[in-house]
Amino acid sequence: MEQLDSSYEVLKRIKRLKDLMHGNMSQMFENENLTGPQGMLVCVLHRHGPMKITDISEQMGLSMSTVSSILNRLERDHVVVRERSESDGRVVLIKLTDEFFEKSGKAFKRIETAWEERLNRATEDEIETILNALKIFERLLGESL
Repeated sequence: MEQLDSSYEVLKRIKRLKDLMHGNMSQMFENENLTGPQGMLVCVLHRHGPMKITDISEQMGLSMSTVSSILNRLERDHVVVRERSESDGRVVLIKLTDEFFEKSGKAFKRIETAWEERLNRATEDEIETILNALKIFERLLGESL
């Protein structure tokens, strides 16, 4: 296959994976009235507890402005609250509201189980291959031209 054909195939597959991920995430969070990105952010908080915006941004691989925009909508919908840290009043932590946390517990367990089941269909070698390929691609995209 020519280099141009390979490049096109890689881009086409990445686009397809992005679309599949977005569709899967949106479908999983549909009952919670959350978009895919909102659901991913809520999952991070559900798993790690209260976090600073910078930590959420790093965990999700999104810019601070994108995370802030998602948080504004979630705060408006009473899914998250911003609170000052008790140990350091300068630090603002984002946490799930108690009401949402209680309501969503079973849903997030279902979502985690669905992802585990999906990944369990792959062999350990396949998972390792996927992770290695993603690391290589991440490195290639991070290199300057």
